[in-house]
Amino acid sequence: MQSTITCRQIGTVTWENKTDYIFDACDSIHVWKIIISENIPAINNMQALLSDDELKRAGRYHQQNDRERFIISRGALRVLLGRYLNLDARAIVFKAGVDKKPFVQNAAETNIHYNTTHSGNYVLIAVGQTPVGIDIENQEPMFQYQGILTHSFSEPEITYIEQAENPLKTFYTLWTRKEALLKATGKGIDDDMKRIPSIDGKHAVAGSLIKSDKDWFANGFEIDECYAGTIAATIEHVKFINLELSGFGIY
Repeated sequence: MQSTITCRQIGTVTWENKTDYIFDACDSIHVWKIIISENIPAINNMQALLSDDELKRAGRYHQQNDRERFIISRGALRVLLGRYLNLDARAIVFKAGVDKKPFVQNAAETNIHYNTTHSGNYVLIAVGQTPVGIDIENQEPMFQYQGILTHSFSEPEITYIEQAENPLKTFYTLWTRKEALLKATGKGIDDDMKRIPSIDGKHAVAGSLIKSDKDWFANGFEIDECYAGTIAATIEHVKFINLELSGFGIY
């Protein structure tokens, strides 16, 4: 059993500013961007959507910024999934499935998948009708990435990073591809991370490595020059959409 993983960079994407939201991801993956600082006015409304367990989790954050990020991202996830599933946002029940990958327990027969990531002032939520994985990383200029190369990257990947015009940016590009693929397949980050391909092009891998016999696309993108991101799915087409909670009448 073999799979093909196609890695590519689609560069800086155009984020749609939609007022007529269509919650149907049958032919593409939807990536929603939430800018935390712009949605702080919705914090109380988002908090009101959370379950008791989520409220307890929010309370464990000592830093206000971390607490606000969790409340807004979790509330926004509930709002979005509620629209896709035609459910009240408060009624959604999350459960951990195989490999602890979360899913919506009360999604009835609707085939919906989601994944989230956050970094800095951004939260991204990916939604589709097939498994998805998404990762975003702030490219910290002082991060000593060299110390994890041998554990997480193959020899060709290490050479590719070291010989790149911008090694730090290249490191983050390849890192987000690996993370997004592992999140999409539910494999999780482990000692096999260096075996997950990340260089541009098509790669044949053993299905047992990623626990999948499907072909995958790892599409890298940029929010701005400081952030690297990747969306991984079995569908190549991706729509990128700004999420302004005011558009949902949240505040």
